[in-house]
Amino acid sequence: MLWEERRALAGAALQFERNGNGSPKQPEPPKQPEPPKPAPATSPEPVYLFADAPPKIPPPTAAVPDDLQKVYQALNADDRWALCLSGGGIRSASFALGILQRIAALNVTSKRQGEEAGPALTQFEYLSTVSGGGYIGSWLSAWLCRERKQGAANPVVSALNERCTVGQIRDHEEAEPVSNLRRNSHFLAPSFSSISPDLWSDVAGVLRNLFLNWILLVPPMILAVLVTKALSYAVIDAHKITTDNTSGWFLGLMIVPTLCFLMSLSFSAANRPARGCINVPQPRFLVCDLAPFLIGAALLVFVLQSEYGLSTLTKVTDILGFKFGAQDKGAQFYVHVVMRGAILGVLFFFLSWVLARAWPFVFGRSAQLSLANRPKHPWIDLFAWCVAGAAFGLLSAAGLALLWYYSPPGADAAAARFACVLGLPWIVMARIVADVIYISFAEFLSEVDVGLEFQARSSGLFTLAYIGWLLWFGLVLGAPPAAEWIKSYLGTASVPSLVAGGGLSGLISVVLGASSKTKAAAEQVSGLRQYLSLNTIAAIAAAIFAAVLVALLSIGWDAAFSSFEAGADHMPWGIVLLVGVLLAGLIIAASLVLSINRYSLHSIYRNRLVRAFLGASRRERDRDKTKNAFTDFDSSDSPYLHELWEHGVQPRGPHWKPFHVISAALNLVSSKNLAWQERMAAPFTFSPLHCGSGSAVFSDGAYRTTYATAKQPHPYGGPPLGLTLGTAMAISGAAVSPSMGYNSSPGVAFLMALFNVRLGWWLANPRGDNTDYARVKPRFALRPFFMEMFGLTSETERWVYLTDGGHFENLGLYEMVRRRCRVIVVSDAGCDPDYTFEDLGNALRKIWIDLGVRIDLQGLDLLKKRFKERPSPAEAAPYWAIGDIRYSEADEGDSEDGLLLYFKSGLHGTEPMSVLSYAIAHGTFPHESTLNQFFSESQFESYRALGYEIADRAFQSGGGLVVDPTTKAPPTFLSIMKTLKSQKPAAAKPAAA
Repeated sequence: MLWEERRALAGAALQFERNGNGSPKQPEPPKQPEPPKPAPATSPEPVYLFADAPPKIPPPTAAVPDDLQKVYQALNADDRWALCLSGGGIRSASFALGILQRIAALNVTSKRQGEEAGPALTQFEYLSTVSGGGYIGSWLSAWLCRERKQGAANPVVSALNERCTVGQIRDHEEAEPVSNLRRNSHFLAPSFSSISPDLWSDVAGVLRNLFLNWILLVPPMILAVLVTKALSYAVIDAHKITTDNTSGWFLGLMIVPTLCFLMSLSFSAANRPARGCINVPQPRFLVCDLAPFLIGAALLVFVLQSEYGLSTLTKVTDILGFKFGAQDKGAQFYVHVVMRGAILGVLFFFLSWVLARAWPFVFGRSAQLSLANRPKHPWIDLFAWCVAGAAFGLLSAAGLALLWYYSPPGADAAAARFACVLGLPWIVMARIVADVIYISFAEFLSEVDVGLEFQARSSGLFTLAYIGWLLWFGLVLGAPPAAEWIKSYLGTASVPSLVAGGGLSGLISVVLGASSKTKAAAEQVSGLRQYLSLNTIAAIAAAIFAAVLVALLSIGWDAAFSSFEAGADHMPWGIVLLVGVLLAGLIIAASLVLSINRYSLHSIYRNRLVRAFLGASRRERDRDKTKNAFTDFDSSDSPYLHELWEHGVQPRGPHWKPFHVISAALNLVSSKNLAWQERMAAPFTFSPLHCGSGSAVFSDGAYRTTYATAKQPHPYGGPPLGLTLGTAMAISGAAVSPSMGYNSSPGVAFLMALFNVRLGWWLANPRGDNTDYARVKPRFALRPFFMEMFGLTSETERWVYLTDGGHFENLGLYEMVRRRCRVIVVSDAGCDPDYTFEDLGNALRKIWIDLGVRIDLQGLDLLKKRFKERPSPAEAAPYWAIGDIRYSEADEGDSEDGLLLYFKSGLHGTEPMSVLSYAIAHGTFPHESTLNQFFSESQFESYRALGYEIADRAFQSGGGLVVDPTTKAPPTFLSIMKTLKSQKPAAAKPAAA
């Protein structure tokens, strides 16, 4: 990927597949005046940006080096420059526009030989954007693309600061794409009116998508409630199965839990370190131990509720010679029940210990020493295992005895509910106690320490299982009688009040979870940081709402089908099966028809972003010809990603265009990489050539081309021509989603998905073995929806969930250091009122950890927060810091260090009055909330003017306005940066009047 970008920037032609596969033919270079003496694009010699090519650096047309370090050295030698625009919504976009305009207005001597002096903006080969920075970066890329297609010389850079007076009407007007931006700053709902069609179309779109998502999501929840109630109905019916009323199927069913227990226990006996017959990972434990045991426990509860099942187990103990009095009553009866349970437990555990020898034939024998060759007593293992079996059987039987003792006579339905809710957890708890008793003999067993850890992990997984069962079955089966009890004791109005409280908790969870800065917001609340963070409050509120929702579904089910019961213990099985089949059919149909991407909030958000920013790059008279006259939306506003690049032409002079890299986050909430548990995301980029991730979670990187090639017959992201710039821009700005990288909160994800607060986008995993790479959406929507809802996104799935690039790194700096750019300018307009530099610190840490490059910044201590009261006199202070990018340490060889110029939005009181007047009236400027995406004209202009002013002061301080007295040549941009770096920090001085 990096090498192909290098070839493209050097003007080499890339190989397109011929027409018919979703890509255009190899474009012909336009017949435009070339820069003075440019190197031909097809020249076999490399084109370098300095006089002589450094030694031992392969040209771009050479084969890709096998050693990644040589690739980095070649990229470093190419001396590419990058401009990075940070995330921060329209606040960042407005600020970045001012930075762009000032860099474009700065006249510098070119770093390229034979090229005349010109705007500093054309010195940059890369444009890296994240989230809100992508709004303005995509606007610039789309504008450049449209002007190139029209075949005229590049007017964009000069037009950024252009003011035109034409005739008697147009008075010093800005270029149309710039003035269009001002008009569209309130882009989500352009009109301020409460009865605006734009506003109400937003509301209608949100409600439509929410309804369609509920068609996909609610039926599985109802089906889960139905299955739970059906299990309780089966347990009720088990009471009717007596020795006089039975059938062959029930006897066959009794064999299943026996086989399940033997499978689970024998696997456990074989896999325990003390025995060491096999040594398998956790997934096989879940399939061969946990799952069979849970199935066996559930069926055992069903069997033990029938008279026939109990009599059969009694006969087993009788056959074994353990007979007890048939007429025992009272305490003696319960003692005999417990003793029979202990005997059966020993029997099961002994048989499982014997059968454990069969598992090496399934998974292969462990490489550990055989039991006979270990220093401990080998037969102690069998004794400890049988003692554990006695404890397991005794506790299981004690649970049954307790159920009989406390169940009122004739209340089969109530007893069945108790058995369903508590039966399986009780049996699982007995298994955990048995494991603890077994491991208490650890000193007499081999592999003591490993055995203790094995028992802890195994018991932990079993504990999770029984807690989940207890909560779910307790809510579904316990909610209806609990509601009746509350109504009878507290009044009819009490139940709706509790429901309203649960709904309020859901609203709190969604609102708090929607803010990617929830943690930071919590720390701003006085004293709250000492008790509960807002993340914790949101998670608790989400849990309360989820519990209320499940309870309501259960109560609603009983109310809806109560008429079918007609005095029976439960509704007829025919109705249960019919409703189950209908629900299953609806789930399958909805999953196949509905798009998980199309009906999220993403499409609404993207369409408005495209209209506001990409549509702004078009001339209004051209757009009027193609737009929909009713909605004002136009699919022509957004070019395809591959259209942004002019292949075979060097991006310089009249053909200048930056190689646009749009950053997103690939969510890894359930990644197997434990080192990334804090990040929960990996970098993902969109560019005119490739989409994918170079993250270490992929062994050899995972990139796909945006156009069809001989090796990749279709463009990545969907037919006919792949992904659009608008989709990439919206994904990069998808700040609010159930999965949000290091801001993810599993407790909140459920509710955000339920209420369709989803701006992210599902794309095919770009790894090489994924044949779905060209599909637009997953075939079956329900699975990725649940992955999103329950935080199960990972790098191993065929589909990956992409969100705001700021969920991984919010400055766009990471990818430019990966490309070894020698000069990097960063515009940071993130929301950071306390100047904690969270985004900068996050970027520097990840660059060092992942890329091995250290960055030393100077002058951060001089950057100061905005004033609370306007200072008088105000003191001038810098808004920037500058530092070294230590490529030489990471890449060795002849690699040279780079320079980083970091701009930070701030307010000192010395700014122009047009900015200060807005700032005085708005106390959080220039760090107003990112959730505010409805900018007014004065708000947009204040941020833009601040960005322009900050860049202007930096360039003045670096000597950017001084020309050489001899040659009359302006300075180079690099010399401006070096001058800024060489300046020693001075004490703050009063600003000039």
